[in-house]
Amino acid sequence: MPQDNHQANKSRMLELDALRGIAAISVVIYHYFHRYNQLYGHENLPVEWSLSGRYGVQLFFIVSGFVIFWTLNRIEKPIDFIVSRFSRLYPAYWASAILTFLIVYIFGLPGREVSIISAIGNMVMFHEYLSIPHIDGVYWTLTVELTFYFWVFILYLFGQLKRIEYFLLSIVIISTGQYYGLFGLPYRVNQIFFLKYASFFLAGICFYRIVNNIHARRSALILLISLLSTIYTHSIHDFFFFLAFYVIFFLAISGYLEFLSIKPFIFLGTISYSLYLIHQNIGYVIINGFYQNEGHPLLGIAASMSISITIATAFYFFIEKPSLAMIRGAYKNNPKIQRLTQKLQAFGDR
Repeated sequence: MPQDNHQANKSRMLELDALRGIAAISVVIYHYFHRYNQLYGHENLPVEWSLSGRYGVQLFFIVSGFVIFWTLNRIEKPIDFIVSRFSRLYPAYWASAILTFLIVYIFGLPGREVSIISAIGNMVMFHEYLSIPHIDGVYWTLTVELTFYFWVFILYLFGQLKRIEYFLLSIVIISTGQYYGLFGLPYRVNQIFFLKYASFFLAGICFYRIVNNIHARRSALILLISLLSTIYTHSIHDFFFFLAFYVIFFLAISGYLEFLSIKPFIFLGTISYSLYLIHQNIGYVIINGFYQNEGHPLLGIAASMSISITIATAFYFFIEKPSLAMIRGAYKNNPKIQRLTQKLQAFGDR
């Protein structure tokens, strides 16, 4: 029996949450095994098997492209998008950045400490554009996300959202040409147009259009181009991982992977943002502590995972949810904000 739209959307979101959870725990495993070994060295611990966990970031980007385009098709005014993204991203980010800075400052983490001035600079989230070092290395993906949001918002503001596939496709083509060796572009150009990662956001948007039957054939062709481009922007080896992601993602949003919607994956998906933000440097500090006290590294990794998940859970229930409700409630009920909204809407309608 086919699902009605509400049931289908609910199922789809559960499966997307599950994919987020899988992506988050994959990145955590990669950092605690493979990346830690690169930075500090694990003693007699096999780590190569965890290397594929790094691809969880690309899966996050695909999910982000799908969800952001979904969000933009549901909002009424440009500022709705700004409030939605700010309330979703910043409170948990600020809490995570402050906690991570304090833990590293107190206990130390060789090569990954930052000054107080740099820590304050991190609060804007786009600090990488200001050449300010990250409190935690994982924050580089937030720069990519914010850049994507910026361009999507500009297109939305000027009524060009329907052309977003072509805009991103042009970035993918330029990126492919650069990585193929036809030309070279300055680092800042690569950053502003997120050249290495545009294909994944584009894929998420194409998946949204395909599953909602919006120019599905055209979107399928663009989707194929986005996938093939990763052969050049990444590698042929990476391409096969991304191919698997594309297939899994399509099956998930089409309702064929309902078995993924189990409580552990959905729970991890629910806390995935905070978990992603706080796990790396804090986890490294904990693992270092186990080594210093001659504890087994697997116990250190298990402790790091447990503590990170516990903190992420607390952040979700005591920071993410309350702040989101408070900010969005203030936005809807504040007359000054509503007047500003009307002015922005008038600008966008010109």
